[in-house]
Amino acid sequence: MRENKTAEKLISIITVCYNSENTIKDTFESVLNQTYSKIEYIVIDGKSNDNTLKIIRSYAAKFLARSISFVYVSETDNGLYDAMNKGISLAKGEIIGILNSDDWYEKDAVKLIVEKNKGRKFTIISGKKNKVNYKKKIKKTIDNKKEIHKYIRKTMPLNHPATFVHKTVYDKIGLFDTFYKLSADYDLIFRAYNAEVLFLFIDKPIVNMRNTGFTHQMKNLFTTAKEDQHIRVKNKVKWSNFYYLKRIGFNILAIVKNYILPKKLRM
Repeated sequence: MRENKTAEKLISIITVCYNSENTIKDTFESVLNQTYSKIEYIVIDGKSNDNTLKIIRSYAAKFLARSISFVYVSETDNGLYDAMNKGISLAKGEIIGILNSDDWYEKDAVKLIVEKNKGRKFTIISGKKNKVNYKKKIKKTIDNKKEIHKYIRKTMPLNHPATFVHKTVYDKIGLFDTFYKLSADYDLIFRAYNAEVLFLFIDKPIVNMRNTGFTHQMKNLFTTAKEDQHIRVKNKVKWSNFYYLKRIGFNILAIVKNYILPKKLRM
């Protein structure tokens, strides 16, 4: 049962998409079925040329029927994080979440975020994420690296798809740096840590993330490693070169495991 909206804070959810016709309905349905009511939903489409825009338009009435504010924009952009920044700039909610167009929330996700935040400002709240296969079967549940001070200099410590940011954080530290194509979320969290944001954690999965497969991930492994290194150097991390070489070594081992070893030898 949904709660009385008069007592609720407005929460903004942003979905960035491009040619997402095969997955975006699951994303939309998960927002529609939230147990928390006072939601503003913003969809930023990168001028899709498949049926994505048609699907977006078909859902407008469904969101209206659930009293969920629904806004969509369809235009070209300068990449993923530029599109996210557009959505954040449009957001009116007190807390902002970003839901990828091939992911979906658990039905209590927003409610859990609001309850954990308890009216605080200058916070980032994050939960666990489920990695699922093409049959939507959970393959692995991943927690955040909650001891931020131990991990922030090594790697991105949070599950970004399971993370919500209080608007006051963006107001103070700014939006995503579009210099980065794949690691702007890590840069944002590092800036938030430096600004002494309060990090809060939920010990439950709040988002389901499709595993797009290692072939897709491999294309980005070394770009992400390079961008992560740039962020560490910018933040004067003492052992930045060591962490970079460690990541490169891990990437090479992953490639060997997934592409070179015979299937019977893969773990």
